[in-house]
Amino acid sequence: MVVSPHPDDSVLGAGGLICRLTDRGSWARKFGDSGQDQPAVYTLVMTSGSRGIDDEYLRTAELERIRSRDPALADYVLHKPRQGNPDAEFEKRLVEIRTEIRRAESQAEAKELGVRESAFLELKGIYYDHTISADDRNSAREHVLRLRDRHPTYSLLFLVAHRDDMHPVHKLSTQLIVDIAEQDLRWASTAIWQYESPWITFSPHQVEYVVPFDKNAMETKVRAMSMHRSQEYRTRYSDVARYSAQMRAETFPELLGGFGQGQSGYQWDYIEAFQELRPVRVLHMSGD
Repeated sequence: MVVSPHPDDSVLGAGGLICRLTDRGSWARKFGDSGQDQPAVYTLVMTSGSRGIDDEYLRTAELERIRSRDPALADYVLHKPRQGNPDAEFEKRLVEIRTEIRRAESQAEAKELGVRESAFLELKGIYYDHTISADDRNSAREHVLRLRDRHPTYSLLFLVAHRDDMHPVHKLSTQLIVDIAEQDLRWASTAIWQYESPWITFSPHQVEYVVPFDKNAMETKVRAMSMHRSQEYRTRYSDVARYSAQMRAETFPELLGGFGQGQSGYQWDYIEAFQELRPVRVLHMSGD
């Protein structure tokens, strides 16, 4: 279960691993032709991400589509003052359109990566108030448990943003999943891996899992990231993802080889790095 605080975080942090898990041919070659034990990969998008689309993108790329369904709203977007009091009703309708855009982009990403199913929770407490509300908790818990029950014989691996990520929505999304793992799943057949983002990268000693992937998987990851056109308009995250994965692949063999003291034996095209988030164990001892 790839937990995506915003609609594009899943592919940025774990697109290469997702490609490896959903590649049926590669999985069958390694583990057998039946594919019965191939992972079921789901994306859980925690918030709408509507605030990630600015007015300039709407004017540049979405104006005609808006005009076809709501001419008055299109005129508002086109002539909206840069400063001043926005119209509350128009702004409410724009939030709906921004949410639709980001949902469609996320669905296109999931299709590109071969994800089995993508869910959109639109948690409002985390997104707007930067707190985990009771509604947030209930919605996420219900969805996680429902998916767990669909695959009763499977172990559950969550891929989440790092809990020390600078973005508050990332931190809170991960905390919510940790709460569910502790309180509802009791960590039974459950693991949590934290992925990197443009706002947090691991020091070498923090990396516990290295997932190599080839050029074909990298191109799939880039195409999937490119589905988020509203975000690529602001920042070329597909380039960020490519260069980050390539930098890791170039530098990690040097690290593992002792900084020039020996050959590591590893030659990778691209890699993603992960760190496991483990439960705290309390040891109860008798006596003093």
